[in-house]
Amino acid sequence: MTELPQELARASAMLDVRRFDEALALLARVVSAEPESSRAWCLMARAHLGAERYTEAISAANRAVSLDPADEWPHRLASNALVHLGNFPDALRAADEARRLAPGYWQTHVCVAQAALAGQRPGVAAEAASRARALAPNEPDVHFLSGKVSLARGQLAEAREHQEQALALDPAHSGAMNELGRIRLRRHDTAGAIRHFISAARATPEERIYSRNIDVVLLRTVSRTIYVFTLVALILIWIPAVTHLDRLPFVIALGMTAGLTAACFAWIVLRMPREARRLVRRTLRAPRVAAALALASGGVAVAFGLVAFAPAADLTGVLPVAVVITVAARLAAFAALRGAARKHLRVVLSAVRPGDLTHRPQGEHGRAAQQPVDGPHAEDRGRPERGGQRPVDRVPDHADAVSREDAERADPGE
Repeated sequence: MTELPQELARASAMLDVRRFDEALALLARVVSAEPESSRAWCLMARAHLGAERYTEAISAANRAVSLDPADEWPHRLASNALVHLGNFPDALRAADEARRLAPGYWQTHVCVAQAALAGQRPGVAAEAASRARALAPNEPDVHFLSGKVSLARGQLAEAREHQEQALALDPAHSGAMNELGRIRLRRHDTAGAIRHFISAARATPEERIYSRNIDVVLLRTVSRTIYVFTLVALILIWIPAVTHLDRLPFVIALGMTAGLTAACFAWIVLRMPREARRLVRRTLRAPRVAAALALASGGVAVAFGLVAFAPAADLTGVLPVAVVITVAARLAAFAALRGAARKHLRVVLSAVRPGDLTHRPQGEHGRAAQQPVDGPHAEDRGRPERGGQRPVDRVPDHADAVSREDAERADPGE
């Protein structure tokens, strides 16, 4: 094929704007005419990665390896696909091979760090991230990945510094914004976390991870409110038996508990950005969330009613029943919220006025995993990115989502 360079350039441009199916169709014709083109197979692996066809991406990358064993690029592509498939040991081996072939490229060290981080080997990830920073101190993705490694190791201050450095180098880096939100969440700063997740979603409105993180934090805020409310209710239920108070003060205490809980929740919501407050209203109207609130408040009301209207002589026998009802209501409410979390509620930012969002091109932040560097494909290296645009390269989604550990730290009721 005499026009091979032009055809490959067209395919690469299609990948940069996420036209994966068109790129795959073009590349299929290219490899049919030029089956010995390693670069064409690498671009096909990129296309399959973008289309989330990870097994096909590995096959294409392996074909490129067989054609050019000295090229590190297909090993990075294979490592990225293997991470998405959850095969972390093989992903790390592929990344290590890429680093062995090109130890002077920062991209190979970032690839090792990504695979090691996904495989829960933070020590290996930290060493690779440190080497990447030494090679490319002004590359935002290096600091972004370094911040994720620091967060995984519990080094919150260092993680924040890395993400702030990534944003200083690239103010449109949505991944760094999202990671700052996760760091805030570790510090139990729900409002601050929401602000960063909103900023990430603004920068990359088509990236579902960021809107999912907003959903999770809102659901955890509701869950924490229910936890505190039912905990205080459990304590108050024992007051009549211990202090022999009249029923009126008991009812007043219940009203004050409900009022204070609502006031605390309102205070948390008012500290959130305006966009988030709209999303809170939408979340509260969701059937499962409304059901959780109804179960918690209804169970507590029934328990208080039993204690308030039971004769004094029967109070000792009624109290255990009231406690069981309160605990059951709390567990049922949490079960409803977990169901809502599994559905993710998909609270998209369409709840925000269109003018509130800055619509930008795709803002992926894992370009080191797929982009070629100096070597046989140097013509693809580091094209300038406009308006926050980044190529199709992806860091595995689970690395950016609010993790189970983050969620449990933010929610004492789970």
